[in-house]
Amino acid sequence: EGDVTFSRVFMWDINKPVTLKTHGIIPIFYPQCGVDKSRCLGIQQKRVGAWVVGFKLHFLSQYLSSLQLKGGFIFYVERGTGNFIASSDAKFDTFRTIVDETTKKVSYAPYEANATDFPLKEVKSRVHWLLNEREGKTT
Repeated sequence: EGDVTFSRVFMWDINKPVTLKTHGIIPIFYPQCGVDKSRCLGIQQKRVGAWVVGFKLHFLSQYLSSLQLKGGFIFYVERGTGNFIASSDAKFDTFRTIVDETTKKVSYAPYEANATDFPLKEVKSRVHWLLNEREGKTT
C-alpha cells in the first residue's frame, strides 16, 4: 500500500558477492485496506511500519550483457548521486576497489560516472550531458 520508495545505492561487502545494493521500502498501514479504499470507508489508516527488501544489483550487468546488443551499449546511473550502477559490459566492475597501502585493508566505493577519472569515456560524456547540460546546469 502507498508509495514504494528505494534507498540510495550503496556498497554491500558483508557477504559475497561484493556489489552495489538498494533497499525497496514498502509502507505498512493499519487497518489494511489494500489499494481499494472502499474497503475501509471512513476509517483513518495509520502507517505502523515498513517492509524493507534488499536488492543486490550485481545481476543487472549480467542481465544487460546477455541482451546480445548489436554494437549498442546500455548503462544505468543513479540520477541523485551520479553513481554508475550497471552496464552491458559485464567485464567492467561497477565499483572501485581501494587498497590502503599501509594497512593493506581493502574497501570498495561506487564509481561516480561523471568523475574525471571514470574509465569509460562514452559513459562519462553521456552522464555529464544527462546530469548537467540537459538540466540546464553549467559546470
